Amino acid sequence: MKLGKQHAKLIKLQTKAESCMSRDEARKIIRKAEKAQLKISG
Repeated sequence: MKLGKQHAKLIKLQTKAESCMSRDEARKIIRKAEKAQLKISG
């Protein structure tokens, strides 16, 4: 994936994380964000 798409994904995940209500939901979002960050950093 392109870097721009990954950055957009991280921003979307951040807004989701701010509004999540449960711990399990937050954990899933964090895992997705970590994967996107790994793709950006190489």
